[in-house]
Amino acid sequence: MRILFLAHRLPYPPNKGDKIRSFRELEALSRNHEVDLFCFYDQPEDAAYFNDVRRYCRELYAEKISWTRSRARASLALALGRPFTPAFFHSPSMAQRVRRALQSRHYDLVFLFSSSMAQYAESARNLPRVLDMVDVDSDKWKQYAEHAGPPASWLWRSEGRRLAASEKRWAGEFSLTLLCTPAEAQIMQDAAPGARIEAFGNPLDVDYFDPSMVETTSGIRALQPYIIFTGSMDYFPNVDAVTSFYRDVFPAIRAQMPHARFVIAGRNPARAVRELSRDPSVHVTGAVPDVRPYLRGAAVAIAPLRVARGVQTKILEAMCMGLPVAASSKAAMALPADLVREVHAEDDPQRLAAFLVERLRDSVPQPGARRAVLDHVSKQRWEEHLESLLGRAVRFHATGQENLPAAIERSSERMEKAVEI
Repeated sequence: MRILFLAHRLPYPPNKGDKIRSFRELEALSRNHEVDLFCFYDQPEDAAYFNDVRRYCRELYAEKISWTRSRARASLALALGRPFTPAFFHSPSMAQRVRRALQSRHYDLVFLFSSSMAQYAESARNLPRVLDMVDVDSDKWKQYAEHAGPPASWLWRSEGRRLAASEKRWAGEFSLTLLCTPAEAQIMQDAAPGARIEAFGNPLDVDYFDPSMVETTSGIRALQPYIIFTGSMDYFPNVDAVTSFYRDVFPAIRAQMPHARFVIAGRNPARAVRELSRDPSVHVTGAVPDVRPYLRGAAVAIAPLRVARGVQTKILEAMCMGLPVAASSKAAMALPADLVREVHAEDDPQRLAAFLVERLRDSVPQPGARRAVLDHVSKQRWEEHLESLLGRAVRFHATGQENLPAAIERSSERMEKAVEI
């Protein structure tokens, strides 16, 4: 098939949750199909990866996001009572390029990564359209509101409500909508009854996250024993997780183990995260070329997220590296059923601290966690599942198109009878 792949961010390098998923989808599709990729990118240095991405697509169109114009469009949408999330990613030039491509290149399917890109395929009703929402973003905004005060809570609650209406419409109109967990899929199914919605899990490179292939450095060993949190540290749920953990849990750990450290490994640490490093027992890495040595040297990994959407890749990566993992109940519940039992789910600060102290004192690898992940990945058959979903979308679209004239005729008959009555 000829596929138009639209993504809200350049899917490379695959070094964070959404980019890992979008890159693996692009990589998989390129093996069996002819793919054109149209996407945005954030930083000027992202342009250095264009040639890497071109290996996976026939044509690449990447447009630099203008933060000034994007914020202005988002602000205007907010003033007009519209959701600001898709407005932030609206670009007349992108819309024009997509429109021209749809008119001239005879695509067989449109694949959209992130609900922010749905706006660019709303008019392509003659084609199967697959929307990978990944998470239900409207529900995420509602969760944000629960952990913030006014006026941010008002803004985020309003965005959740407005975006939910758009998500419902897209799910109803598109051939297939994908979510990363059954729980996310159920949220969307409840919001859009009758829509074609499927759960499609996140991929994981188990060969890459192999502890036997990784060595720690002397600098990392000097930090031991330590607890580790990984993730993009400008992302609100991650910032909230580490700051609340430091405030509510870490003091109890330090009271019993004064030499224990908390390592926060991830790019773009927000100011609130950087301020934690004023404490000598907290080490904030910022961007690192490879997070695996930090995972290899840790005693235990944590994911104490109070706002959690979808499967937390950080949990799977840590498990794959043989680490014990402690997570909030919200983060743990999104895991596949066969992996939940390998994670220590705990929300109570004192009980969580007690568990982590035990792990710090008895730093033993957890081969069972890695075996569970390997077994899960082998059963997942991720690429085959993706191909199956595309085939299903094509059939859904064909069936809908075939039934459309009959549906129109039935509707006309009902209208005529109503007039007669």
